[in-house]
This record gives sequence, structure tokens and C-alpha cells, in this order.
Amino acid sequence: MTRRKADQEDLVRLVLSPEGELFVDYRAKIPGRGAWVSPERKILETLESKPKILRSAFRQHVSVDGILDKVRSANRRALGDALSIAARAGALVGGGKRVREAIASKNCVAILFASDASPRLRVDLAERDNAVFSIDMEHDCSTLGAKIGKGPRSAVAVMSSKPGKHLKRELQRHAALR
Repeated sequence: MTRRKADQEDLVRLVLSPEGELFVDYRAKIPGRGAWVSPERKILETLESKPKILRSAFRQHVSVDGILDKVRSANRRALGDALSIAARAGALVGGGKRVREAIASKNCVAILFASDASPRLRVDLAERDNAVFSIDMEHDCSTLGAKIGKGPRSAVAVMSSKPGKHLKRELQRHAALR
């Protein structure tokens, strides 16, 4: 909706049902007329406050209530799936020493921090490579570890691989939707 050029994988598709209800087509599989939008909080809030934008895209009345919440919900599901797939593929590394080694190897594309990770750990890992994307998760150490099938984890490194890069993209979307 901003007319900026972007790869399709960096956008989210909104689809209108025959009844005029707006759906988030996160995987871009639903047939019908769609509109591609950047999954960013500011953009989605603009669409909610200015429904004429989507009305012109779909050429009919569109109920825009809750677009941000719908995209966030779709992102949460996709993020959970991506986290599970990355864990099964061995693209996640946990444990202080192993995370530090992953960062040093330059194969780390992201670092996930548990909500209760210590500030000292965050600073220590961030200083090792400022270019690595890092994000504070909404899970505590126990929950983050359980999500990846391990014990409690304060920090998890996401390794460079197809599942790891997909997880990073979902994490970046998640950060933009906050």
C-alpha cells in the first residue's frame, strides 16, 4: 500500500471474501483478489484508520477493523511453526558457550533472548557481533527452552540455513508488528 518495491516473501497478502470480510493470507494460497502489504505496525494502523485505501484496492467496501490483530495472530502461528521447524532441522543452538561459538563462527543469523535473560548476557552477546539480528522473545527461559525441545534457555542462536533464515524473516516481521 506504500507503493514501495519489495520481494513477495517480505509482504503479507490480504484477501477479501465474497461477503466482504478481510482475511490474512499469510501463505499466499487463498484464491481471489488480494492486496499485498508490508507487515509493519505503522502501515497496518494507517490502513485501519484510512479504510478508503483498501476500498480502492479491492474496488468495494472492506471492513478494516482488526487488521493489525489479524496479521499479528497469523505471524504468531507462523513464528511458532518456523521455530519448531528450525529446532527439528538443527538450526538452533542453545547454551552460553555454544551461542558464543555460533556468533564467532559467523554462521549465526539471529539471537533469541528469553524475556528473563540477564542484561549482562544480552550485552555480552550483542558486543560479540552487532550485525546479528537479536530479539527479545515473549517467553521466559523455561518456555523458550520447551518451545525448541530443550531445557531452559536464556539465549538461542539461529544458524544460517534455510529453516534458520525463514525463522529470522518471521522474527523480523514479529518485531515490526510490535
